[in-house]
Amino acid sequence: MAVTLMRVIACLTVLISVPVTASAQAETKFAAGLSFIADDGTVLAITAIAPNGQLTGTVTTPAGCDAKKPQPMTGWYYPAGAGGALAFSVNWESCNSVTTWSAQYSNATGSFRALWHLAIASAPVWNGIVAGAHFFVVQKK
Repeated sequence: MAVTLMRVIACLTVLISVPVTASAQAETKFAAGLSFIADDGTVLAITAIAPNGQLTGTVTTPAGCDAKKPQPMTGWYYPAGAGGALAFSVNWESCNSVTTWSAQYSNATGSFRALWHLAIASAPVWNGIVAGAHFFVVQKK
């Protein structure tokens, strides 16, 4: 019995002395001034969030039409509980297309998975709307 109690005390001592890991990191609330990078290198920069939730900022893509050129973005954010809902859109003027992303943000991870739709300005064709998904994480400063 005494040996078992000693082992329990030794285990507890080891557990108490283990440093806190990244899983216990501080929350990152969605806010103006934050930038996020997607798995494909797309960067979303939030410039402002109005009291009604309207977003402004830029989106920069690494490839394709208007590559590496920040494009104006507008959208909406609704905070709730541990994160919030967001949607944002870009008018790719020189590409004759628009893209809209829709997502749920997590304060705990500082990230969101977004579904997107890109619509090409042309007569309706079978491939005139493209869809996909991106995973965005907050960029550390």
